[in-house]
Amino acid sequence: MHYLRDSLLSPVPKGPSDITKPDEAANDRQAVRDSIARGEFDNVRDAAFYNRTWIISERYCNGDGVDSLEGYLHSTWYMYYQLSLHTSYETNAHDRLVLDIVRIQGLGPLTRPVSGNYGIDIARTIEGTLWNDLPFLVTDMTGFWTNDCAILSAAQRLNLSSFVAKLASSRVAKDRFCQIALLLFRSTFEETRCLCSPETSDEVASNEENTRRTMRDLSLAELLPAACVWIKEAKYNIMQLSDVFWNDCPSTVGQGGPNFIESDLGKRSPTGFTPWRWMYWLKRLHEIRDEAKEANEARLVEYAEDAIERMVSGVKERSSDILRAYKDGGEVVLQDKHLVCLDPDRAAQEVEIV
Repeated sequence: MHYLRDSLLSPVPKGPSDITKPDEAANDRQAVRDSIARGEFDNVRDAAFYNRTWIISERYCNGDGVDSLEGYLHSTWYMYYQLSLHTSYETNAHDRLVLDIVRIQGLGPLTRPVSGNYGIDIARTIEGTLWNDLPFLVTDMTGFWTNDCAILSAAQRLNLSSFVAKLASSRVAKDRFCQIALLLFRSTFEETRCLCSPETSDEVASNEENTRRTMRDLSLAELLPAACVWIKEAKYNIMQLSDVFWNDCPSTVGQGGPNFIESDLGKRSPTGFTPWRWMYWLKRLHEIRDEAKEANEARLVEYAEDAIERMVSGVKERSSDILRAYKDGGEVVLQDKHLVCLDPDRAAQEVEIV
């Protein structure tokens, strides 16, 4: 299928006849994957940023109902999902994908005149208005993460995690993207996992997609880079949401993992972002670092140490309420060797990473 490329070469942008039906939506996604496989990244990006947004805006302004255009919205977000998987998170091209989403939101409210002399209709969906609220973007990206995280290669998982974290840091969807961080951190820090599973310890094997792989099969080595890139790109968002006990997400997303819930910190506040959960993540990073040192996994040590430094320096720089929670946390918290780095009297440069 070459309609993605052909639609951009035509005098007027156009798209597939109808992608609201399940079969057509599946064909559309396959066409996107085929284009990505051929290396046609620019064509896919142009189709998403120009063609899809044009179709939605033009058809709505000419009388189509919003419900009939939802398929094109889902198609747009799927294109960016695929592009984010196959574009290195360290490149300018990856950052441009994030900028595209910001610019799409910047198109402003999609409106059309109503019959009569006065008034306008605003394009509203069950998830907000076009384009201000970027309807279905967070829902779709959360679904992509939940359904595909395990089967992705290590590089793809890291690329996707960075893409979503960068979007979260821009607050294009307020704070809703951070629910993906809750899912990832629960899997990484709050569930029992081996450091490096034997079947996936080989770097080549872990860098291949595997449709038979499940979340239970993933080791810390395969999840930690994705979690740490969230701390790198969105540490302030995570800190601020923890300060205000943010839990504006489905209960299945906000709930803590089994190890966290059973811990002293988890018993204080088991769901959503909280100062106690933030401290638990910091504690686990110390434990993972120590385990990685014993196993001579230098790369994992580096990831953990960098994340620890970013988390601690961030809360001290902003005088976060997390520090107050630590100070008032009682002897169990104050005597935890992995949390002593939060002592407000210690300068950020004295944070111990041994």
